[in-house]
Amino acid sequence: MFVLRRITSENLESNTNLGESYVLIDHEKNKEEYEKTVKAMKWDKDDYSCYGFISYNEGNKLIPLYKKSTYFIMASNGQTFANISFK
Repeated sequence: MFVLRRITSENLESNTNLGESYVLIDHEKNKEEYEKTVKAMKWDKDDYSCYGFISYNEGNKLIPLYKKSTYFIMASNGQTFANISFK
């Protein structure tokens, strides 16, 4: 099981259960998939400060990743699996 932990610029913390798998769609690493996701969300490219998305629940749910927040993927034992914050 994976959990996405977000810490906002206002130091609010939230945790989202991602289940058994997730997909990281990163603007720098996969621009084509990123652009497809932005189009699917019907965003104007100039109207967001998102550097990627987490897709989970077999692709049925998306979470945008914002530059001003810090993100960690946590494993079921509570340890950090990955730091996916903007760099």
